[in-house]
Amino acid sequence: MTRSGPPVDFVDLMVRAHEALESADMRHAFGGALALAWCVEEARGTQDIDLNIFVPVNDLGRVLEALPDDIEVSERARMLLERDGQARLWWSRIPLDLFLTNDPFHEAVAERISQREFADRLMPFLACEDLAVFKAFFDRDKDWIDIRDMMIAGCVNEAELGRTLADLLGTDDFRLDKLRAARDAAEDMRRRRAASGQPRA
Repeated sequence: MTRSGPPVDFVDLMVRAHEALESADMRHAFGGALALAWCVEEARGTQDIDLNIFVPVNDLGRVLEALPDDIEVSERARMLLERDGQARLWWSRIPLDLFLTNDPFHEAVAERISQREFADRLMPFLACEDLAVFKAFFDRDKDWIDIRDMMIAGCVNEAELGRTLADLLGTDDFRLDKLRAARDAAEDMRRRRAASGQPRA
């Protein structure tokens, strides 16, 4: 979902956010479909910016002060950030989904950030393995399709992903069944490719 309004330069917004946080010495990484582009064979477009900032929730004021001034932070968004560590902000007509650190797992994610060539510079993105974990957390249909496609591309270790989810969610969590279904779908697609002579990822 976007708002109506004049066109904006999506890449410019990303660069501005990166430079602002880098100047404030805050570790951060872009996620969502932006990070997914390096984890699948065929990237898809997106209309929002997912931004992980590896700063504790109790430092929210410092985070908001570091971000560009023209990002809109509603009272509800502030409340959600304080309570849940995540909320949707608005930057002109672009949704900015912000995620702060409120779990030890996030601290480990910060150590695995991938630096990617983007907009003529190196910028930080979530590692494919961590992106897959977050997508399993969100548990939307499109997330499981993305996880399947990441498996097909060979960008996630399926067994390791299963162990991580079991550690974080518990061995009886329903999402482990969905992970197995995604793995089976990925393997089925690999077999079909092999049968048709298409290259294997």
